[in-house]
Amino acid sequence: MLHHSPNPRIVRLTPLNEALERLTSLAAKIDARERPLSQAVGAVLAADIIAPAHLPASPVAYADGWAVNAAEVVGASAYSAAILAPPPIWVEADDRMPDGADAVLPEDALTAVAPGMAEASMSIAPGEGVRNTGQDVAAGTLVMAEGTRVAPRHVGILRACGFETAMVRTPRVRLVVATAAAARKVDMVRMWLEGAGAEILDLLSAPGDREKLAACYAMPGADLVISLGGTGQGRGDCAVAALGDAGTVELQGVALRPGGTATFGRVEGVPVLLLPGRVDGVIAGVLVLASTLLTHISGLSRPDWHAPSRLTDKASSVIGFTELFLGVPEGDLIRPIPLDEASFDALARAVGWFTVPPGSEGFAAGDTVHLRPFQPR
Repeated sequence: MLHHSPNPRIVRLTPLNEALERLTSLAAKIDARERPLSQAVGAVLAADIIAPAHLPASPVAYADGWAVNAAEVVGASAYSAAILAPPPIWVEADDRMPDGADAVLPEDALTAVAPGMAEASMSIAPGEGVRNTGQDVAAGTLVMAEGTRVAPRHVGILRACGFETAMVRTPRVRLVVATAAAARKVDMVRMWLEGAGAEILDLLSAPGDREKLAACYAMPGADLVISLGGTGQGRGDCAVAALGDAGTVELQGVALRPGGTATFGRVEGVPVLLLPGRVDGVIAGVLVLASTLLTHISGLSRPDWHAPSRLTDKASSVIGFTELFLGVPEGDLIRPIPLDEASFDALARAVGWFTVPPGSEGFAAGDTVHLRPFQPR
């Protein structure tokens, strides 16, 4: 049979664990950059963030009301009011508490009865309606550890602590389209990468052009190159051959279903990951291969996990392959669906994914699995 593609044939499918070890050996952590907090969401912290001072710096009101000394209204009620002279000062949330006041009395619990005199109709415990010094965070506290992915909630926390920027690792990724069909998957991959804290350096296209693809892979400036399509034996498939022209092919073919033709190598010290062009192969390659490499070079110390979920049915892998399953909600359980057999509606309804390693008996109905999210968070 004639061999039309310039790509070499896959001789051996490498087990996933071995492939991931070799993939992460291609690159070290990237350099850190200082970013405004609004631009750091999704990126990974490159240094610990320590609270520089107590927050709040002194007791503040946590609610609108009257700033009182709780000891002066002990036992007060609608039938036995406590007389306060002079009347307490009105405070609003985040106002500094007056000296001697340790609680905030609700507005309707105080009545003026004469000039310079008021009645309190309820008692209140010390500290109620008040945030005490350092209650939000104490000076020297580790607020966020290196290796944490910055989430939207972190922006508010860090700004409250006085920070406007953070040192983060943001991988610069070049996306390359190697076949015409793969162009339809670019937006999906781009949005996933941006959600994972990557910066899309540029998007290049050279479908079926071996020379131009090699030039795309060799362009400087990126921390990682991801190419879509052209990894098989089709007549227009030449991505693997182009990678060999530009640099080195470190591994061709991974025992992953789907995504078996995934290939990776290195050009001028930069890792280049070639993903299959089929939509399920792209998804598997992004979730399993690209995410692992991004985690490694960005220094993420904790994976993104969903809560444990129980299965409706058995999930097992084909002998010799790590198989990727979708988790589709069914009542309070999760139905496992192999990605390479999933319909588009199942893919749209899925809330996460998990893998079954080769040589494993898999998971039985009722077993618990840890779903991983499609989008880093």
